[in-house]
Amino acid sequence: MSDATSGRYNVVFLVLDSLRTDRVGAYNNAVDFTDHLDTMADSSVVFENAVTQAPWTLPSHASMFTGNYPWDHGTTQARSYATGDEETFIGTLREAGYTTGAITPNVWITPHKGMTADFDFVENFLGSADNSLSRRISKLSTKLYDGLGTLPKRILGRQLDRAFRLFGVDDSCKSEETVAAVEDYLGDREADEEFFLYVNLMEPHEPYHPPQRYVDNHGVTDESTVPHRQKDMFTKDDIDYDQLRRMYDASVDYTDDLVGRITTALDENGLDDDTVVVVLSDHGQALGENGVFGHQFTVAEPVINTVLLVDHPDIQRRREDRPFELRRLHDLVPYWAGVESTEPDAFGGTIRGGYEFPENFTGYIPSDQWDDYYRQARYVKRDGIKVVKSTADGGDSRYEAIDLDTGESVPVPEELRCEVDAIGEVAVDTDSSDEPEGAVDEEIEDRLEALGYR
Repeated sequence: MSDATSGRYNVVFLVLDSLRTDRVGAYNNAVDFTDHLDTMADSSVVFENAVTQAPWTLPSHASMFTGNYPWDHGTTQARSYATGDEETFIGTLREAGYTTGAITPNVWITPHKGMTADFDFVENFLGSADNSLSRRISKLSTKLYDGLGTLPKRILGRQLDRAFRLFGVDDSCKSEETVAAVEDYLGDREADEEFFLYVNLMEPHEPYHPPQRYVDNHGVTDESTVPHRQKDMFTKDDIDYDQLRRMYDASVDYTDDLVGRITTALDENGLDDDTVVVVLSDHGQALGENGVFGHQFTVAEPVINTVLLVDHPDIQRRREDRPFELRRLHDLVPYWAGVESTEPDAFGGTIRGGYEFPENFTGYIPSDQWDDYYRQARYVKRDGIKVVKSTADGGDSRYEAIDLDTGESVPVPEELRCEVDAIGEVAVDTDSSDEPEGAVDEEIEDRLEALGYR
């Protein structure tokens, strides 16, 4: 990037889950409801071609934290927990003397999933459910579930759904609680303290429950037609995609105001001149394109293209149009913080990513649609062409190439076919001998169900 930094800075790393680029004014001039994000963009480096390495939270975050691709770190649907053994950029900052904190209601970014080992402070809003025993039980239960075959997982998923329908499930995104905790955290910092704060706002992610005034402002007239969970794509007969998009926009509008509260807290605590703010989405969201809702079954452009804004006291605003893999944040964040003095070469000509067979999301797929959705995906982008390789359970693969400028299908270039074929497979760790026996913690399972992962 050829940017010089001086001194060391605090870092706020703000992930807006499932936020699409075309719903932010900095990326789409037609959007008029993201004033706070757009104001930040006015003083930021705006990455116009940032791409996630996986279209859902856990593997996307693992790639950002470690710098590795999903098939290398292995934290995917095939193993829905991290080992905690890999080095992360959070650990780098911690070793450099930073206080590290995480505030997130997202159950994938918890001690239970092995994703928070390098944080000094973690707020997951789990209350008494967050303890060493529940973490060990959750990890074991995840391993046991991951070790099941496809059919048992589908059966178990349906039974869990029936059970959850009998009991109330807290499906709130806890956004007000998250922002209040961020405000408290920033207000408690010592003047000479260097800190890294990870924050995750879940509002752009389904289920959609923004305050009613946002719903009204965006013209949502029939919430009953809006899908709120992944399963609704397969079980709901009366989906109105126009109403869905309006509801999504209402959620983004609300999220933008929450971002404004966080930037105000930085200013009011005198931290804005000493803090790098990195705002991004870990992935986007499909809102009816080709009849798809969600993000677990697709690597379409609205899902894998992400928001990325970097507001740095030493770096002048600009638009960065070079292709960028989110996993390279592992290299850049320590440099932006001033911990690393040499700017890494974080850009390359090729973008890679993908997802494994969607074990966590298959409980509601009708049998006649199984071959369409129970697939492994790999994608490569280079020189304006994107190639997707989709592989069925039986090993048969199909390839698709699109021109990224026109959106039109084109013949698959042989070089990119070879490139996508070369992407490695995931090594699955099913060793659970060091864990106690037990059942999945109910609060964790409730959150997973609320977000549509069971």
